[in-house]
Amino acid sequence: MFFGSHAALVVVCIVAFFDVVAQANDDLRWVPFDRQQFNGSVALDTNADVQLYWKIGEEYSTFGIASRSSGYLAVGFSQTGAMTGADIAVGYTDQDGVFSFENRHASGFVTPEVSQDQEGNMRFKEGYQADGVTAFIFEKKNKASCLETQADVAVTSWQWMIYAFSQDNSFSQHGPGENGKKYVRLGNGKVISTLDTPAMPGTRNWTITQPEVMIPTAETTYCYSLHKVPVANKNFLLAERPTQSSPLLHHLVVYACYGMPQGLKEMEGKQPNCEWETFSNPCSGFVTEWAPGMSGRTFEPGYGKPFGSELYEYVMFETHYNNPEGLEGEKDAASYTFLYNDIPVETEIGTLTLGDLQVTGWFLEPGKELVPHSTVCTPECTRKWPSEGITAVSVFHHMHYRGRNTKVQIIRNGTEISSLSSLRDFEYGYQFSKSLDEIKLLPGDKFITTCEYDTSKDTEPVPGGLSSQEEMCFAWVDYYPANDVLACTQFDLGSAAENQINGTVAVCMESTAEAPDVVPSAYLNSTFESLPVTGDNCPAASSPGSNPPGSSDEAAVLSTCPETEVCFSIHVPRESASSGSGDIYLQLSAPTTYSWVALAQGTTMTNANMFLMYSSADGTNVTLSPRNAPEHSMPTRNDAANVSLLEGSGISDGRMTANFRCSNCHEWSSGGMSFASDSSDWLYAYRQGPSIVSDDTNAAISIHDRHGVFQWNLSRATGGSKLNPFTGAAGNTTSNSPASVSGWERLSATVRRRFVQAHGALAAVAFVAIFPTGALLIFGYTVFVAAAGLGIFMASSSDRLQEPHAIIGMVLLAVFFFMPFVGVVHHKVFGKVHKRTWWSYSHIFVGRFGVLLGMINGGLGLQLADAGRSPKIAYGVLGGLMGVVYCGVVFFGEIRRGKTLPRNVATVSKPKQLGPDDSDRAASPERRLP
Repeated sequence: MFFGSHAALVVVCIVAFFDVVAQANDDLRWVPFDRQQFNGSVALDTNADVQLYWKIGEEYSTFGIASRSSGYLAVGFSQTGAMTGADIAVGYTDQDGVFSFENRHASGFVTPEVSQDQEGNMRFKEGYQADGVTAFIFEKKNKASCLETQADVAVTSWQWMIYAFSQDNSFSQHGPGENGKKYVRLGNGKVISTLDTPAMPGTRNWTITQPEVMIPTAETTYCYSLHKVPVANKNFLLAERPTQSSPLLHHLVVYACYGMPQGLKEMEGKQPNCEWETFSNPCSGFVTEWAPGMSGRTFEPGYGKPFGSELYEYVMFETHYNNPEGLEGEKDAASYTFLYNDIPVETEIGTLTLGDLQVTGWFLEPGKELVPHSTVCTPECTRKWPSEGITAVSVFHHMHYRGRNTKVQIIRNGTEISSLSSLRDFEYGYQFSKSLDEIKLLPGDKFITTCEYDTSKDTEPVPGGLSSQEEMCFAWVDYYPANDVLACTQFDLGSAAENQINGTVAVCMESTAEAPDVVPSAYLNSTFESLPVTGDNCPAASSPGSNPPGSSDEAAVLSTCPETEVCFSIHVPRESASSGSGDIYLQLSAPTTYSWVALAQGTTMTNANMFLMYSSADGTNVTLSPRNAPEHSMPTRNDAANVSLLEGSGISDGRMTANFRCSNCHEWSSGGMSFASDSSDWLYAYRQGPSIVSDDTNAAISIHDRHGVFQWNLSRATGGSKLNPFTGAAGNTTSNSPASVSGWERLSATVRRRFVQAHGALAAVAFVAIFPTGALLIFGYTVFVAAAGLGIFMASSSDRLQEPHAIIGMVLLAVFFFMPFVGVVHHKVFGKVHKRTWWSYSHIFVGRFGVLLGMINGGLGLQLADAGRSPKIAYGVLGGLMGVVYCGVVFFGEIRRGKTLPRNVATVSKPKQLGPDDSDRAASPERRLP
C-alpha cells in the first residue's frame, strides 16, 4: 500500500513537471473556435501564427481564420496573390468592444473599399478577439454574382489566399511582416506540381548561368546565351529553382532547341548576344520561364519533363532587361537551376504554347478601359495529338503592364465548353503557374486565347512587341502525356504577290518538323455557341455601363465607403467631363458621433484640396469647410475654393450629410485633376468624438484618428447635366455587427486583459505559493474561489466552459469545497483509532493530487490565454520547481513517518486518556500538508 501509492505520486509529480513546461508545444490550442467543423487547414505564414480553415460546400463554403494578433484581421480571395481584385473578409473589434465583420474589395494597392453586397457574397457567423488572438468564421459564396468586386472560390483546385493583420483595430495599412500570401489547395483536384521548393534527395542540379553582361542604358535589352544540356539519352526535369539576379531583370525564358543549326552551336560558352533587334532565336520549344512574382516549382513524384539527346541537346537562355531610367554600370549574370535525374517517370510532362507568337504586327486602340486581343489555335494542329487526347495541368499567363484579364476558351464541335483557364485582375509583379484540376483536351479542339488591356492612359495605338512598354499575350500550358506539338497559333502574313499564302493563317509547330506547318483555316473566323456569361450581375452604381457618358440626362453617381460608416459619392456632369473644367458634385456622409470628416483631392495631405464636414452651431445642419495644408500643419480655410452647400445636406437619423457643388476642382493652387481620369487620387480622414458644433468654416480641429487613400474611376461617375444628383439619396448604411454580444465581449480589450491577469495571478498564488506550504489553507481556498469566480465568468461569456482548463478548474473548486469537512472527520476519527482510515487517505491524497493538478492546470490556462513565451517559461520553471519540491517533501515525509510509526504505535498503546491537545499533536504530521 505504501510503496504503491507513493510510486504513483512520484509518477504524477514527474508528469506534472514536464506537462507544465510542455504546454507551449501544442501550437493550435490558441485557436478559439471549434476546428473540428472544418475538413481543411493550413498555416498561411511561416511561423504558423495565421491559421486558415475551410469546408467546401455546394453553394457556400465555410472559412475560419485565426491570428496571434490583437487588432484587425483580413483574409482575401485573390486571382494572382496580389491585392488588386481581391475579395476580402475583415474582422475587428469596434470602439464599443463589439466584434464587426466587413466584406471589402481592393481595386488596387489601396485601402480596400467596403463592398455594396454585405449579405449575399459573404455571411458572418462568429468572431472573437481577446488575449492576443483575433479570429472569425464566415461563409463565402462559391460563384460570385459580380466579378468586378467579388471572386469565385476555387472549390476544386487551388486558390491564392492573402492576409493582413494589425496589433490595433484601426483598419489601415498593415505594418512590416504583417501580411502575406499562400497558394492553397482548397479542393481535392489532382496535384501535379506545387509552388514550393522542398529538398529532393536523389536528384542532381543543372544550373544555366549567363556569362556576366553590362546591362545597356537602353530601356529594352534582350540577351541570348546557348547552353548544352547534361549528357544522357533522356533525363527528366523534376523541379525548377529560378533566381532574380538583378532588379532590372524583366523575365527569363529557357527555350529547347530542336533541329539546332550547326553554325549557331558556336554560341555555346561565348558572351551573350545582346543584339536582340537583329538576332533571330531559332529555338521554339518552351522549357520554362521566370517573371516577377514567380517562385520555384516542383513536380509531384511520378511526373517530370523529359530532355536529352533523344529530344534536344541545347537550350537558349533568354534574358530581358528593362532599364527605363537608363542606369549605367549595372551588371548581371542571370541563372536558372533545375533538379533532374535519369530515372524514367510514370508520366512525361510537355508544354504547349498558345497566344500571339508573332509578337509584332498588331496594335491596341488607345483610350479604352478594356481592349481585347485574341489569337486562335485551330483543329488542324490539335488533330495531331494522340487519339486519346492530352490532359492540361497548369497554365502560365503572360502580358505586360497594361494587362488586366486573360482567358483560354475551349471550342469543341462548335460549342464552347468550360474554359481551359481564366485570370482576372492580372498584375505584372504577381505572375505564377496556375494549377488546374486536370482538364481533358481532345484532338480537333479549337482554342481562343484572349488578353484584355487597359489603354485608357494611352493617346497613341499600343503595339505588340518585345519592349516592356509594348504588349504581349501568351499562355503556356503544361500537359501530359508529352507529344511533338510545341505551339499552336495564327500568323498574319500580310498581302504580297510573292507570298504563296496571304492573310491570316493557322500555324502549328512540331519538334520533329524542320519548319512550322502553315495552312489557311476556316476555323479562324468560325462561329460557335458561347457559354452563358456569369458573374456580371453587378449593382447599377458600380457598373460602368449603366450610365455611359452622354447616353441620357440621368446622373451617374459613383460611391465608395472606405470605412463602414463613412461614405463618399461623386458625380461629374457630361459637360464638365468634355471640357475638363466646370462643376462636379460631391457628398460626404458619416455618423454624428464623428467630430469631423474630410475628403480631399490628391495623394498626400500637403497641398491637397480638402473638404471638411462637421455639425453646425444649431446641430440641425452641417458646416462645409474647404481647406488646404501647405505643409504638414493643421489645414486652414481655402478662400479660393468655389463651393456651394446644396439641398439634402443636414443631420438626420444620427448622420451628417454634406451635398455640395465644386466649380473649380479641376485645379487648385498646388495641383489639378482630370475629370476623365480612370484612376483619380483621393484621401479621406476623420476624427471620432463630440462634434465641433460651429458655423465657422475656419474652426480649429484636432488631429485625425484615421486616414486613408483610394482611387475613383471618374468615367463611371460621368453623365447627365448640371443638377444635384443627391437629393433624397443620403443616409443609407448597412450594419454588419452581430445582433447580440455577451457582456464579456462588450468589455474593452484592456479590461478583459486585466480580468485574465487577475484570474491567473490569484490561481497561481493559491496553487504555487499557499497550498504547497500548508499555511493559511482557508485563506488559500478563499484566493482560489476568487480566481475560480473570475475564470467561470470569462469562460461562460466566451463559450469556453468546455475547455480542459475550465473543466479541471471547476472540478478542483468542488473538491476543495468539501476538503475542510473531510479533514474534520479525518481528525475526529484519527483521535479515536490513532491510525489513518480511508477518511485520512481521501483527505490527504486527494488534497495532494489536487494541488499538483492545480499546478498543471495553470499551464493549461496559459496555453488557453495564448500567453507569451516568457510567461509560459517563467510559470513552467517556477511551477515545475515548486511541484518537484512539494513532491519531494511529501515523499520523504512519508518515509520518515513510516520509520517512526512503530514507536508511535507503542506509545499510543499504553493506557492513557488523550485530551484534545494530545489528539492534535498526534495528528500533527497530517496537518502539515493538505
